[in-house]
Amino acid sequence: MYKQYFQKSKVFLYPLLGIKKGVDFVPAETFLSWGGNYDVKDKLFFCLYDQKETPEWHKFENLYLLQNILFYDYVQLEKGLHLYVFDMSEYTSDYNNVCKGTYSSIAAETKDIIINFFGEKGRLAQYMEEYLYPEFYHGDYAEDLGVTLDSLLSVWELCDKPNFEKEELVYKKPDEKHVFKNKLISLYNKSKHIL
Repeated sequence: MYKQYFQKSKVFLYPLLGIKKGVDFVPAETFLSWGGNYDVKDKLFFCLYDQKETPEWHKFENLYLLQNILFYDYVQLEKGLHLYVFDMSEYTSDYNNVCKGTYSSIAAETKDIIINFFGEKGRLAQYMEEYLYPEFYHGDYAEDLGVTLDSLLSVWELCDKPNFEKEELVYKKPDEKHVFKNKLISLYNKSKHIL
């Protein structure tokens, strides 16, 4: 049983991007919203990379991020700090279940993607199995928590809900002079913002 808070977007949504576990570049953090720009209702997923620009990085970026079928927008927040935005509307129901904390209600096909991402071995793989299929683990959790099985069954889920404060990127956009001076303007046609 894992008792610390973790980003729900990272474990339940990142696998849906189709990026294999164990790649050289992983997000420094992931988010469900971007304060002042996008809300959870926009059904977007944000991956923040703190990465120096190298040939290896550009190859990864092009192959896995910019060409990703879910790619929506890119914003360079500052030198070496990259934000990639993905449109999760293809997974609307699953996205909503993540936001509500009803992970066991995620579609079977999506659960398979998540389970395959984490593999069959290791503690994290076991946690994901427990969160997605709690009906098989209620008894163990009730015993570990020292609560009745009925009380746990009434809650059903074995993983806490997302903390929307922690799942929100808080980053102030640079002023316009900084934007033009450093060429941080987004040229992607789906972008709703200058950045």
